[in-house]
Amino acid sequence: MITLGRERRPWLTGVMEALSVAGSGLLELPLAIVLIIGLVLRQRKDAAWWYTEAVLSGWALYALSKVAVQRPRPHVISHLMHDAGWFSYPSGHAMLVPLVSGLGTIAWFAPSASSLVRRIALTLSALLALGVGFSRVYLGAHYPTDVIGGLLLGTAWSGVWLLRRVQRKPVA
Repeated sequence: MITLGRERRPWLTGVMEALSVAGSGLLELPLAIVLIIGLVLRQRKDAAWWYTEAVLSGWALYALSKVAVQRPRPHVISHLMHDAGWFSYPSGHAMLVPLVSGLGTIAWFAPSASSLVRRIALTLSALLALGVGFSRVYLGAHYPTDVIGGLLLGTAWSGVWLLRRVQRKPVA
């Protein structure tokens, strides 16, 4: 992390701040709401409920994980953004992107989009998750292990909900 702190550049800091905001509640919450409303308007109420339950339970898991671990924020390098809230582990930004964006992509594109469109959308969602995670370390808000833990927890929770969905009926 100390080496990363020495490699900061103004232009890159701007990109990292934008990525961090993309993974924050400022964008994740409205995105989730828009996806839910869109699914309902597309007559896909079952998918909207499934997505809502997955995201809300993921947010609860995130909060419980923070309280259970109570890891302090890093002080190895200076913080470039002041949005870092309570505890450091797991990174909420990194944990919630796979849930909100990844599951949202699956719910939205599952029934009608071509396989290629779904793959492109999921790839972009995965790249966003990695970019958001890296931005949190770059900005000094998290240790790398906070981000890795968040990405793994968010992806695993998404997998649990996907498995539940597939066992009940197809995502469509």
